[in-house]
Amino acid sequence: MKTENSKFEVDITINKLVTVFEHISNMMDGHEEEVRNLLLKNDFKDIQNMNLMLSEIHAIDCIGKNQLTNSTFISKELNMTKGAISKITSKLLKKELIKGNHLENNKKEIYYTLTAQGKEIFKIHEILHKDEHEKFVKIFREYNKEVLSTVNNFLDDLITNL
Repeated sequence: MKTENSKFEVDITINKLVTVFEHISNMMDGHEEEVRNLLLKNDFKDIQNMNLMLSEIHAIDCIGKNQLTNSTFISKELNMTKGAISKITSKLLKKELIKGNHLENNKKEIYYTLTAQGKEIFKIHEILHKDEHEKFVKIFREYNKEVLSTVNNFLDDLITNL
């Protein structure tokens, strides 16, 4: 369904979309800080003092959500190079947040699991994502099925064309 929209309407919509993208980007920038605050709030000062980077937190999240995670898997999931993942996993191993394991039939490949402290970070990160998810749920609950269908169509078009 194509409709005629004035340049003014299109420009307003684009400006609002840019504002939303900037807001989401700022949320992501504050992600590390939010995790640190939640760690402090939940009395995990020893972990909070590790100064985890966002990429390390997301690697922990990937390992926590999946079985048999190796560098190749993490690299694909996080859309990062294997070299970057190798650096991240080395840091996480040194910080004792993950362990490297070998399968009996494959001594070459290293598979990662979370340590007890790694599991705490994983839980904190899940809480943060759940809170962020709930913010969106609260907004979307204000709209009826037809409007949500239109929003979904718009988002599909964005994903397809961007």
